[in-house]
Amino acid sequence: MEKTFIWGHRGSGFIGVQNTISSFQNAINNGVDGIKTEGQLSKDGEIFLTYYQSLKFNGEDKPIKELDSEEIKKFKLENGESIPSLSELFNEFQDYDIRYNFDIKTPEIGIRIIEIAEDYNLIDKVELAKAATDPSSLPLIFSKIRETNNKVTLINSIFLKHSNIDEEHFDLENMRKLNVKVINVNYNFVNFELFKKIKDAGFKLYVWGVLFKRTMQKFLKMEYKGQVVDAIYSNFPERLVNIRNEIQNNGKN
Repeated sequence: MEKTFIWGHRGSGFIGVQNTISSFQNAINNGVDGIKTEGQLSKDGEIFLTYYQSLKFNGEDKPIKELDSEEIKKFKLENGESIPSLSELFNEFQDYDIRYNFDIKTPEIGIRIIEIAEDYNLIDKVELAKAATDPSSLPLIFSKIRETNNKVTLINSIFLKHSNIDEEHFDLENMRKLNVKVINVNYNFVNFELFKKIKDAGFKLYVWGVLFKRTMQKFLKMEYKGQVVDAIYSNFPERLVNIRNEIQNNGKN
């Protein structure tokens, strides 16, 4: 039986402070297969790993894209750590066999992630996702990226504000044109029929927002023609790893 890939959302999710080196380390220690985070581009061309679009200095919000790296590193999170850069992430975990998954809001962020990943010889371990909160079209986010690199894994996160999710929302034509291999759907919309449609169309299915034991069990037991849900994102990755080990290592369905 195949095994579902587990992404630690912003590291260890709700345990500790998200998107910190310590959170990423904790997730890896607990057995995740990869780290899911967000990339933001600084004024001087560095990628920082945070969902914040701006930082508050002296009571004033300043967009990250207007701050240079030195200014961003001065900002301290709740545990006293600084917002990590992508280079710091790659340096810190270079000895681990893990993958990296980044939500991006602009093609420029994705292109810069690719450049840094290539410098570290890690491009084969990088995945780039359109955020589920972003209604932008796939070509707007991914066309320039495909001109830069034709192999990096791209993820189509279905826009969260649809009242339901069906094949019409996948944009299969552009997915095939842009070689987007993955469809990422919020757990509320995933059932066996949707899983079947995605697999029959030849794509991978990622499920995000999975928090509770019963929901984890549901998706880890879902199987079609010997295929399982390809990956799950969770803010409780340790719990998800333990349940996966119980279900999929023993081949129970």
